[in-house]
Amino acid sequence: MASKQELIDYVADRTELSKVNAAKAINAFVEAITYYISEGTPVHISNFGTFEVRKRAARVSHDVHSREKILVGEQNIPVFRAGKALKLATKQELSDEDMVIETLGNMILEVQHHD
Repeated sequence: MASKQELIDYVADRTELSKVNAAKAINAFVEAITYYISEGTPVHISNFGTFEVRKRAARVSHDVHSREKILVGEQNIPVFRAGKALKLATKQELSDEDMVIETLGNMILEVQHHD
């Protein structure tokens, strides 16, 4: 699993951004995704995927210690659905870095607003 610092290093290496500015960009990206989906607005990045919130229905669960049945209420759950290019990139050999970079490098951020 890549850490946040590894992502920052990677972005700084692949762009003309300093590590400080790469960190700011990644932090702003995460903040924007969090803001929009917490407001109920899905965020779609073409060829990459969609971040959104889905409702998980109320359900009956069991306490692992006492085995009592407990009701778990409806919950909002953040989800990510991979887009076509990301799915294709993960099916390829990951050593073909140029193909993955080119595919994901052509993404456009589109925020879907609900009226």
